[in-house]
Amino acid sequence: MTVFDYTKIDEYQLEITTYCNASCPQCPRNISGGGVNPHMPLCHLSRETIDRSFTSELCNRLRQVFFCGSYGDPIVHPDFLDILRDFRSKNPTLWLYIHTNGGVHDTAWWAELATILNGYGKIDFGIDGLEDTNHLYRRGVKFDKAINNAQAFIQAGGKAQWNYIVFKHNEHQIETARLLSEIIGFEKILFRGTGRFLNHQTLEESETWDVLPKRDEPYQLEVTTLDEYRNSSMKRLEDLKQEYPNIRDYFDTTPIKCDACVGNKVSITAEGLVLPCNFFEHNLYDARFKDRNIAPSSNDLHFIDGENQVKQFVDQHRSELDINTNSIEQVFASNFWNTLVSSWDKNLDQGRIFECAFTCGQKLTKVWDQNKLVKSTYRYYITGNNRGLGLELSKYFNADGSSRASGKDITKDIDKIVEDSIHYDVFINNAFDGPPDSDWANYAQVNLLQAVYKRWKELNKSGWIFNIGSNGEQTIVAPDPDWETYRVAKAALAHASRQCTQAFKQGLVPFKTTLITPDRLDTELSRSRDNWTGNGVDCKDICKFIDYCVSTNSNTVIADVTLLVNLTHKET
Repeated sequence: MTVFDYTKIDEYQLEITTYCNASCPQCPRNISGGGVNPHMPLCHLSRETIDRSFTSELCNRLRQVFFCGSYGDPIVHPDFLDILRDFRSKNPTLWLYIHTNGGVHDTAWWAELATILNGYGKIDFGIDGLEDTNHLYRRGVKFDKAINNAQAFIQAGGKAQWNYIVFKHNEHQIETARLLSEIIGFEKILFRGTGRFLNHQTLEESETWDVLPKRDEPYQLEVTTLDEYRNSSMKRLEDLKQEYPNIRDYFDTTPIKCDACVGNKVSITAEGLVLPCNFFEHNLYDARFKDRNIAPSSNDLHFIDGENQVKQFVDQHRSELDINTNSIEQVFASNFWNTLVSSWDKNLDQGRIFECAFTCGQKLTKVWDQNKLVKSTYRYYITGNNRGLGLELSKYFNADGSSRASGKDITKDIDKIVEDSIHYDVFINNAFDGPPDSDWANYAQVNLLQAVYKRWKELNKSGWIFNIGSNGEQTIVAPDPDWETYRVAKAALAHASRQCTQAFKQGLVPFKTTLITPDRLDTELSRSRDNWTGNGVDCKDICKFIDYCVSTNSNTVIADVTLLVNLTHKET
């Protein structure tokens, strides 16, 4: 059961301030790059409140504290270095992760920051272009200053990544930025496909965004023309609308996979409110919920009786969620969390939180599509996910999927499964149509692979396809000719998988295909059979192999792997 459990939350995203030195046009802290959002409280979360809330005991069981704002940049908090020192004194190895534009302070300050982190933390620098383009989005940030600060941090031993939002005005500088990133010493440069051009009211992607500075002349941001840097969800919008002519039906029914629950993390605002994510904070103060003429507007479903649904919900529990007056442990005793989780099993009329369906629904994942180098944002779809290896994979990857039991059978519903697959990053073709003497043994697994391949190629979709083969196709001497259905079907799958891999190698498709050929598996299903000899391939080894495959360089694909097991092996 999905829950928000104080004892399991191991990451806190801290917005320690709503102040910022920049005026990024698509950020909710200002109005289209102009005046500061008048609905947003200007405040710092005090060092004393943070220090009191994050006890030594808590800090020593956390995985990460993430300093990233919905409205502010952590580096402008006057006590930021001291706040980091407080965390470091309680846990010398706690991972401290920071998002910033890097545009203030001198290089000595940044070198000191690297010393405090001491190898146990990282900074993502948001720098969207080079000297002649960065300021078009990062308004108020000088490129040279941000780059010099990043270089000072790196030279002092800091770990850093360069985050680069791709627009039309900076797309021609991608390769130059990549080279500069290597010269300076960034661990990686991440080119992000923004979903912020989405008009939330019409659910259409705008090609432009009006920038309305207070002193300079107005201008426009434009969506990149490079397809590989377009946000994947934006490219799928028309397909989604065709599938759901009344889009409310999608938001009413889409499974909600809460990123906060999957990642065991929550956010704390600069006011001190503990919320599931920063999208809830956007609902509290974003000006587009006060005036829908402000881009990117807001959907009718954000409101109940003219009031923002999330704000109404948070306000009912505001005093219980405030770390200025409660310990963090007390915050999680609030009924807010159970009410939130239970809403996901309802429809909108019954109290489903629209923001949850909009941000963490199954098929419109514009936020997570921005950053496909972060494996925790990948979405997995597994056929045959209700038992055996499929069930173990589903548990490991928090995956969605299908099976005969859930009403999507690979022998009958290939078209439906294919259309499901396009909304995921990783498709695992696990279910087999056998056993060989069954009426439904019809080579469905290889037919499904070919159909997914064709559809992904049509869409020029990136991602991974994993096919679960069988060592039996290489070793079985059939006791009866009927068994050839199994052997030949698995052999056909192996050959088809390798052909798909070859297509990636030749540059015909952007997605990667890998064949996994296991021996007997160690699953509850296998252990129940008469031929079980005591051991088999551990499913977690297959999960870890898939993890490895999706982490290889973008130019690299692993064609196939075979996992064999000593069936008579005994642990000593």
